[in-house]
Parts: sequence; structure tokens; C-alpha cells
Amino acid sequence: MARAQKDTRPIADQNTSEAACTYAALILYEDNQEINAAKLAQILKAANLRVEPIWTKVFEKALKGKRVGDLLHGSSGSAPTAQATTNTAAPTTQQAKAPEPVKEVKKVEEPEEDVDMGGLFD
Repeated sequence: MARAQKDTRPIADQNTSEAACTYAALILYEDNQEINAAKLAQILKAANLRVEPIWTKVFEKALKGKRVGDLLHGSSGSAPTAQATTNTAAPTTQQAKAPEPVKEVKKVEEPEEDVDMGGLFD
């Protein structure tokens, strides 16, 4: 019988593990695949990287139910809130108001005063 070989590769440090899981999640997103721990681990193994199993689980849990595309483009990644939908239904009277002119505020420059430093820089 053939024995399974023990994985002797060193475990990646924290920064490398986080970056590797991030890239693996992006690969799955680009392929329209579900992001889960098993698929992340499979990609990391194919890349010849060994990370602590907790990292793949953390990424799975963090991205579960999120739209990765929205996260990449700066929104929260979750479903729109009720507040966002009520803002679009605001009365048109607010939209019809003319914008108020911007008043320029000029800063008055005060002359610099000489401060006695007690001969420190003489």
C-alpha cells in the first residue's frame, strides 16, 4: 500500500496567508464560483502554498452572502437598506430648489510676531 506523503512545505506567515486567500477569493469571484474554504484551499494547494486552515475558513465566513464585486467597487456588499430606497422617493420640491450661491470667505492674514525665545537661537 502506498502511504500518503506528509506535507513538508512550511506554513506561510500571516501576511502571505492573508494575501494568498485574498487572491484565491478573487480568482473564484472572476470564475463566478462560490467562495468556500474547500475551493480556497484547492487554489492555494495548486499555487504550492500552505496556509493555516483557519485562514480559508475566515475568508469563507467573511465573504459568505457578500457580493464581492460590490466590495471591490466600494459599497458594503450587502443588500440595499431601506434608507437608500426612501431617499430615492424624496419629494421633488427639494430637488427643484435652486442652489444657494457660495459665499467666499477670505482669510485675513495676521502679521507674524517676533517671540522672544530667551536667546536660544541667538
